[in-house]
Amino acid sequence: MKRRMFFSLLIAALLVLAGWEAQAQSFVKKVNCTKGQTIARALQAFDGIPITIQVKGTCNENVEIVRDDVTLIPDVLGGTIIGPDPSIPTIITRGFRTVIDGLTISGGGTGIVVRGGATIRNCTVQNTAANGIGFFHGGNGTVDNCTVQSSGWHGVFVEGGSATVINSDISSNTNSGISVSVGGSARIGITDRNQYAGNTVSNNQGSGILISNGGSAHIGGNTISGNGTNSGSLFGYFGVLVSSASANLVGNNSITGNSGSGVLVERSAVRIGNPGFGLPITNVITGNGATLLPNAATGGVFGTQGSSLQIQGATIDGNTGNGIFLHFQSNARMYGNTVNNNTGNGIFLVQGAALLLQDPAVTVTGNAQFGLQCGGSEASYGGNISGISLNTLGDVSASCTGF
Repeated sequence: MKRRMFFSLLIAALLVLAGWEAQAQSFVKKVNCTKGQTIARALQAFDGIPITIQVKGTCNENVEIVRDDVTLIPDVLGGTIIGPDPSIPTIITRGFRTVIDGLTISGGGTGIVVRGGATIRNCTVQNTAANGIGFFHGGNGTVDNCTVQSSGWHGVFVEGGSATVINSDISSNTNSGISVSVGGSARIGITDRNQYAGNTVSNNQGSGILISNGGSAHIGGNTISGNGTNSGSLFGYFGVLVSSASANLVGNNSITGNSGSGVLVERSAVRIGNPGFGLPITNVITGNGATLLPNAATGGVFGTQGSSLQIQGATIDGNTGNGIFLHFQSNARMYGNTVNNNTGNGIFLVQGAALLLQDPAVTVTGNAQFGLQCGGSEASYGGNISGISLNTLGDVSASCTGF
């Protein structure tokens, strides 16, 4: 009898432990900020196991996550985190497999800093002193279906890390909407499974997307419009600015109504239209360059300072300035594009720029000056010019020579 009772108690204890372990593996900790509870305190619970923290009300704290497998979600009535100290991030995560889902984040320096690995989705990040969301020094992750607005610096910033930014609205930030720099890399509007999931990048004071200083990006499926609202911005006023970096504008980008050029490339390599992803490659670059700044880089696509461009399947139409401007020993290969109805030349080559027009022929019509204009004897072109016709001052200027 005693032995039977012992085994019964042992089995019961094991069942309790098994149930506790199962509960611990999916442990949910509720934090009621209206009652003075804190996320920092909740993070100390059950260290070493996955934890989900449900935030109710508004938490006024700067949160540091140093453990793996942390998920932050809101209460059904909503959850907000405001960082009271503007010198440090509102949330910084150094752990991996962090998920921040459905919260409103504001205040602090940068709203969310990722130095480990994180998925940030369905969030609103706004009114931060520095960047909205930053991936730094090996930090990596995804921003999905978020609103990032009114930050004091860039909306999303990737420096020495990597990020996928999809399905998000990034607007009204003090500098650029998205910045990728110093060896950082990003997919912007393209999922990790090579599908378009575009962002809206609009009305930022600087350029919509900035790739610089050794950064690289694949950009597709995005609406990039109305950027460059501050003519004095340190980070330009273009739709896409690529400076000492590289970028693929894969396709399905609509780049419209930006103050400067739709795409400006300096000291960089850029491909516009890339069929290598197996996705539609048409990019529309229209209505850009209406800035009133003197000597501004306007028009559709502007390449300068030894840049190299490959442009395929693009519609470059109705821009203020030249459709394509190549400057200072920059070069481009073009095929299957339309360059129409721009207020300057369709294509303008100056100061040692070189152009190769390949098949299928580029259509260049209805531009207010020449279809193809060259400035200086060192600018040259070659290839198929059969698609250049019906431009106001002529089709190919007499100053243009072949290679």
